Amino acid sequence: MHWRTSITDPLRIDAVDVPGTSAHIGMTLCPGKTYPWGRHGAWHRDLAVDLAVIEHWGAQTLISLIEDHEFETLQVAGLGEAAQARGLTWRHWPIRDRDIPDERFEADWAADIDTIASDLQAGCSLVLHCMGGLGRSGTVAARLLTYFGLPASEAVEHVRAARPGAIETGPQLEYVLSATAIRSVDLRMR
Repeated sequence: MHWRTSITDPLRIDAVDVPGTSAHIGMTLCPGKTYPWGRHGAWHRDLAVDLAVIEHWGAQTLISLIEDHEFETLQVAGLGEAAQARGLTWRHWPIRDRDIPDERFEADWAADIDTIASDLQAGCSLVLHCMGGLGRSGTVAARLLTYFGLPASEAVEHVRAARPGAIETGPQLEYVLSATAIRSVDLRMR
């Protein structure tokens, strides 16, 4: 079996610009994942190497969209702590694989969005990751773009242009297209 590693396949972060800011939203696969059954091959990545790439890319925040059990499955149980040790702010907004955000995600979003939006407005970039960096990452990236005023259909286009294959399922696409972009505070007034 041929293993794809952080050296043979350096972490790729595809990004979209946040409207009205100098910040970027990056999308990538799970840093450090070890997973022999991947659709595109077997993975044996190095978490420290991948986090260094994320840091060097300029992210101040890393948001994990994988579920609790996936940290074990992908052998990255210490991902959050390792990210924080590198000085990254780490958030965990779990979404079931190939699904759309549920009530737990919406509660996490509501608790964190003002801080995330303020950071993006200030030019602080973030990276989203799920298992492969497509479905969940693309969905949340597009939702963030709509939060900053981009029409949902344009948000989908921007995300898919940056990361082909993003927003993988019909329900994910419908979720983004039907998401309302409600801001609790007008960010331009900050």
